[in-house]
Amino acid sequence: MRLSLICFTGAGAKLGARLLKELKLSGHECRGYVLEKFLNPFHETNGLEPLKSSLQEWTGNQFETREGLIFIGAAGIAVRAIAPWVKDKRTDPAVVVIDDSGRFSISLLSGHLGGANGLAEETAKLTGGIAVITTATDIHGRFAVDNFAKEQGLWISDMKTAKAVSADVLAGEPVGFFSDFPAAGSVPEGFTQKESCKRNVWITVKRYPENHDFLKLFLPEGGEVLRLVPRIVILGIGCKKGTEKERIEAAVEEALSRWNIEPESAAAVATIDIKKEEAGLLSYVREHGLSFQTYPAERLLQAEGEFSPSSFVKEITGVDNVCERAAVSLVEDLGGGRLMMRKQAGGGVTVAAAVRDWKVKL
Repeated sequence: MRLSLICFTGAGAKLGARLLKELKLSGHECRGYVLEKFLNPFHETNGLEPLKSSLQEWTGNQFETREGLIFIGAAGIAVRAIAPWVKDKRTDPAVVVIDDSGRFSISLLSGHLGGANGLAEETAKLTGGIAVITTATDIHGRFAVDNFAKEQGLWISDMKTAKAVSADVLAGEPVGFFSDFPAAGSVPEGFTQKESCKRNVWITVKRYPENHDFLKLFLPEGGEVLRLVPRIVILGIGCKKGTEKERIEAAVEEALSRWNIEPESAAAVATIDIKKEEAGLLSYVREHGLSFQTYPAERLLQAEGEFSPSSFVKEITGVDNVCERAAVSLVEDLGGGRLMMRKQAGGGVTVAAAVRDWKVKL
């Protein structure tokens, strides 16, 4: 994790210097800070830096750039420092508070999705202290849907419903569990695959259940569905030279909507190598946080399957189809998969989608 820790006392600085060293040895990218009046040559030698700004400003900067914050001091200091910056449990960093003697490591914010529970346990082992975990599912040893999603790399469609699912599990209410993908392991305690329930978890790359889906057929009136979406869809994109990012974005959104594919399932974009410096395409990839892979025409021609041919595209690029072949080529390189959306064309942009072979681990 990309971590920052901050100390507020002399004893805290001593502990912080030790933790900084240990966390780096454990593979974390970590920076340490201390109030300037407590900084001494020993601390500087061990990597601590003086706090040059206000605590509020420092905390805001860390929320934007770091995955975890460790406050070595009173919990109240941490609470007041983070209060203006807390936004969404899906994006907030982990926050852990450790007293300056190292007796307690408290998971304060983003225990599951942000990883604060794990960080509290890790730092407690390093200090010889006790990890303080207060999330109900952990205390009672029950399945936590947000923790499961984090471990599996799944996007959570609705945090309010996720909270309600966890509440049902804790209350002993049955929750439906469905997956469009093979599952390795047993369904968690408190979940059922035999019926749709008041609340249901659905692992899918779809935006909504279709009429033929079991979940839709037997969903009770008022029933809720929490989608957990794996990022395993590869977008194959072709476009005319000079196509703007906005046009590419609109074409992708329209195509995915038409085929009932959740945009958050996209992991990468693949195309032909002559588009490797296409400004609009590169801008689209960066803005959406997608990986980008290009292939020469010779490699695209090796892709297995039936594709929608275009004599015009072949004349320009040397291959009869760019988007479908590019998407399939990348899933082949990633271990296998299938074409799930054939070429969709409009506005000088072609879009296809392939889905990787994938299993959910229970």
